[in-house]
Amino acid sequence: MNNLREIAQKFKTKGSFEVLENAAMADRFSFKIGGTTPLLLEPLTEDAFLYAVNELKNDGIAYFILGGGTNIVFSDDGFDGAVISTLKLNKIEEITSRGTGTDFNADGETAVISCQCGALMNTLVNFCTRNGYSGLEQFCGLPGTVGGASYMNARCFDREISDVVRKIEYFTKNDAGTYEKREMMMDKSSWSYKISPFTGTDDIVFRVEFSVKKESEAKRSEIAEKAAGYMKQRVDKGHFKFPCAGSVFKNNRDFGAPSGQIIDEAGLKGYSIGDAQIAPWHGNIIINTGKAGSKDVKALVDYIKAQIKEEKGFELEEEIIFK
Repeated sequence: MNNLREIAQKFKTKGSFEVLENAAMADRFSFKIGGTTPLLLEPLTEDAFLYAVNELKNDGIAYFILGGGTNIVFSDDGFDGAVISTLKLNKIEEITSRGTGTDFNADGETAVISCQCGALMNTLVNFCTRNGYSGLEQFCGLPGTVGGASYMNARCFDREISDVVRKIEYFTKNDAGTYEKREMMMDKSSWSYKISPFTGTDDIVFRVEFSVKKESEAKRSEIAEKAAGYMKQRVDKGHFKFPCAGSVFKNNRDFGAPSGQIIDEAGLKGYSIGDAQIAPWHGNIIINTGKAGSKDVKALVDYIKAQIKEEKGFELEEEIIFK
C-alpha cells in the first residue's frame, strides 16, 4: 500500500476536500463505537468525490463510503484505508414543478426535489414541511442520509424510499474500472423490501430526485403535524434513548411476526454482552449502554441468531453492517 501520508497531502493540495489524518471515528457513527482511520476525506463537490474514488482505486488504497453512519458497526480496530464521508455533499433544491404523468402523484401539482447523497433524511423532510411538499412525512426522524436510505431502500411506516424516488444519479465502474456517472429512472421492478438495484454492488448513489406533491399554503401545518406524529412514534419506541443503529434484523413475512416480536417472545429483551444490550423495550434494537465495542455487538447479534434458530427455526438476517 502506498504511503497514506503522501496521499493525504495530494488531496490537501488538490483542494475541494476536508482532509483528516488518523481520524477518530466513533462519534461519526450512531452506535458511538469504533477505532480510527488513517485518512478521512470529505469532498466538497461532485468532481472532488469522483476524483477521490478514482484516485484511491488507482493508488491501491482500500476505502469505503460513509454517510450518516446509522446502520454500521465500525470495528474497534479501525479501518486500514481511507473513509470518504458524503456529509458535505448535502444540497437540496426544487428543480421542476408540475408532473408529466411519470410521477407517483401526477394527478395533482407535483414538484421534483433533488438531493445530494449526503443530505440527511430528516433535513430533507424538514425542507419539505417548511416549503409545503408532502410525500416524505413517514421518514421524519429517520437517521442517516439520502444516499444511504436509497442504497438500502429504507422503509418507514409502510412507505419505502422507492415509493417516492423519481431518478437516481450514480457512479459505476466502466470497462476500464474507472467510475463514471450514470442515471436511472425509477423502475419498481428492480426494487424490493430493503433492497435497491445498488445493494451489494460497487455502485455509488450520488444524487436522488424525489417526486412530491406541492400543497397549498393552508395545508402546510397539516404536513408538519403528520411528520411530527411519525417523529413522536420513533421517540416513544425508544429509538433515541441510547446510542444504537436502529433495527438490527430485517423482518421476514414468512416468519409470521416482526423480528422484534420474535426476539421478545424468546425472552431475550435486556440480555447483554459487555455494554451491548438488547433494548429492554424493543427486541430488535441493540443499544450501547456505556462502552460497548464492535466485538460485543457482533457477539450479541450472533447469540440472538443462534437462540432464535434453536427455539423458532428461523434464520434472522442482519440489517446492520459490520465494517
